Amino acid sequence: MKKTMIGLVSALLVSATASAQSFIIPERIEKLAEKARESVNITLDGPLLQLAGQFLNSGNSDERAVKELVSKLKGIHVRTFEFDREGEYSESDLEPIRAQLKAPSWARLIEAKEQGEHTQVFVKQDRNELGGLVILATERKGLSIVIIDGAIDLKRLSMLGGNFGIPNLNLSTPEPVKSGTAKDSAE
Repeated sequence: MKKTMIGLVSALLVSATASAQSFIIPERIEKLAEKARESVNITLDGPLLQLAGQFLNSGNSDERAVKELVSKLKGIHVRTFEFDREGEYSESDLEPIRAQLKAPSWARLIEAKEQGEHTQVFVKQDRNELGGLVILATERKGLSIVIIDGAIDLKRLSMLGGNFGIPNLNLSTPEPVKSGTAKDSAE
């Protein structure tokens, strides 16, 4: 009887966890670590994420803002792979991820391609706020996937850079071009 109860409770916990997870990293992505020269695997879900947020100093204004932002998140997942040679992963490895990033829930916000590099940023609309963000960045010998699940304020999102394994993106607002500059004169 005791084993049956433990089995039932375990099954309920697994099914509750599976239904709560809104984004799944495919096993084929996880297996890329075996081929990689270097890999990073960070998974912060639910209570673990909240626990990590408690280590931030509420007395420091920047850390307090990060702590507030983290309190609204369900999870942060980071996978980064660096390979010794090209061709260790393929676009087909990324298809199961891209298949999850379809409308109407998800929208591609940014797509940039440049000499063997391809970066895509997707956002999830959840009611009247952003409910998630996924960054896919590929290079010839590298791959990075960042998944942020939960309510996100894009203005404050850059504060997560440098925390929880998320790269510091140093996002800044571009300055407007002033009239009378050399560029304007040349036109």
